[in-house]
Amino acid sequence: MAEAAAQVRPGTAADVSRIYAIEHQVSLNPWSLSHLLNSSRRDNEPSLVLESPSGELLGFAIYQKVLDEATLMNIAIAGEQQSRGHGARLLQSLLRELKNTGIVRCLLEVRSSNAAAIALYRKHGFVDDGRRKDYYPTATGKEDALLMSCQVSEVL
Repeated sequence: MAEAAAQVRPGTAADVSRIYAIEHQVSLNPWSLSHLLNSSRRDNEPSLVLESPSGELLGFAIYQKVLDEATLMNIAIAGEQQSRGHGARLLQSLLRELKNTGIVRCLLEVRSSNAAAIALYRKHGFVDDGRRKDYYPTATGKEDALLMSCQVSEVL
């Protein structure tokens, strides 16, 4: 399958079980099924999914909108689909969607150890805003969350 053939579309409640499968495959502290279901029902917490032409869910992004800001709550690409440009494509689509709906600023937090995600965010215009000490649980304790944001109009 060519990467360009995958399509980004709005997520629906019907996607939740496949989002859950990806989340549990790649996340150190995955969201529960009930959390994902509740998120899918909120008007201000939409999602985007990246889907192959055959219908395979390759990744997802869940975000929350409040006035003219959005927070990227969760983004993931299926393990076997990582390092193929899918994360960049999904993030670019998200930023375009935010801009088209009047969102000015996008915020996120990321594990300080997640170098690949941090590099992706920086490549797409996100800057460091601060840290939350000992925010994420790990197998041996806690690690910091890096707080990042971008001005949507400046990165597109």
